[in-house]
Amino acid sequence: MKKWFNFFCLSFFSHKISKEGARRGYVNAFLGFLLALAFLWAALIGGEMLPFGAQYNNSPDFRATVHAVLANADADKRIDAKIERGVLKMKKADSEIAESLLINTFKSDSDRMNYSVNGYEVIVDTRPADTLAEFEAYCLSNDGKSVEISYEEYLTLSDVARLNFDFKLRYTGNALTLNDETIDAYIAYLNGLGEENKEKNQKIANDLAEGKITKSEYNREIYKLYFTNYYPTIAEYESTSAVPLLRNYYYHQYISKGIEKYLFIFDDYMTGSFETDGGGAVSFYGFYNDLADGALVAAEATQEAAVKSVDEFIKRAFDSTLVLTVYAHTMNIVSLAPFIALMLLVATLLTYSVLKLGGVESALSVAAAFFVSRSLISVLPTVLFFVILAVRSIIFAVKESKLYKIKRSEQEVRQTEA
Repeated sequence: MKKWFNFFCLSFFSHKISKEGARRGYVNAFLGFLLALAFLWAALIGGEMLPFGAQYNNSPDFRATVHAVLANADADKRIDAKIERGVLKMKKADSEIAESLLINTFKSDSDRMNYSVNGYEVIVDTRPADTLAEFEAYCLSNDGKSVEISYEEYLTLSDVARLNFDFKLRYTGNALTLNDETIDAYIAYLNGLGEENKEKNQKIANDLAEGKITKSEYNREIYKLYFTNYYPTIAEYESTSAVPLLRNYYYHQYISKGIEKYLFIFDDYMTGSFETDGGGAVSFYGFYNDLADGALVAAEATQEAAVKSVDEFIKRAFDSTLVLTVYAHTMNIVSLAPFIALMLLVATLLTYSVLKLGGVESALSVAAAFFVSRSLISVLPTVLFFVILAVRSIIFAVKESKLYKIKRSEQEVRQTEA
């Protein structure tokens, strides 16, 4: 067991131990492959999760923006917040908790003055994640001339002419309101499509009559059925919904256009991007599902205590992404496994080539140990792994070549003396 441990843990540093790979067989090579995947998996997760606290602490402007929003020393500007069963509920001073847009520094000069520090943009929107989005549908020519027409105009074109246009959405930033009049219009349109849609409408109506769904849910189902029949698929805009959602307005309007310094707080998660004192760029998400119920800042808290509570809230929200991070990188490692195996093959061929160039007639098989630096803040552990593996393989080959030449020289001397 001790020899096995030494081989896998120390062969990276010891040429003598690394040479044992030639007689250890395929089982040890496969085990080494699995260890490589495990080290990379740990590096990816650790590199993403561990540095965040230090990065956040070393970003004074971003922290000041967070404090202005959630721990403002001015009572008139304060945003009170509390967690209830994984949902963040917020309100401005002297107001009631409501599902609304509370802060938007992109559009409000007063919000920018009160809640933004050194150019950080802030959105605080407590409306539910499934709030429907108001939008404008249009079509854009794909010939490079950027000719824009309405979707209604597009529908009047021939099938051939339609090939020259791509369907697009423009979110307005407002929530979509569904009332009886619009729902009746949707039903009339669907009924005109044929019996199949009439049956679907009737089923939804029956669910409402039987109390299986609420009136709001009924309106939403009718709207979804209308939207998916009238418009093309919107997979380009929505990955989890068949209809436009207000939440994604912020992504399409701001984040996708390259803003670098922001804090967006919603009822179920937050996202942000900031720079550290060292100039490093950090983007993050945070969830509230693992956070205890209660106020973020106690009513009697001092300003110092309020700031500390808010900092802990940001860090704990980020820590709640651990399960998602582990899952994502597990899938990444599974998909990377063939490439890791290819790296081992390349390293083996590289070593063999260097040995041949060095004049070694019988090259040893390469069984380099797998070692990834403990500096887990690296953003490219996979690349570093391959670089380290390649460098170690070259060092192995060079040393082996030198040893071979020395032994060959000693053998020739002995033959001459004989």
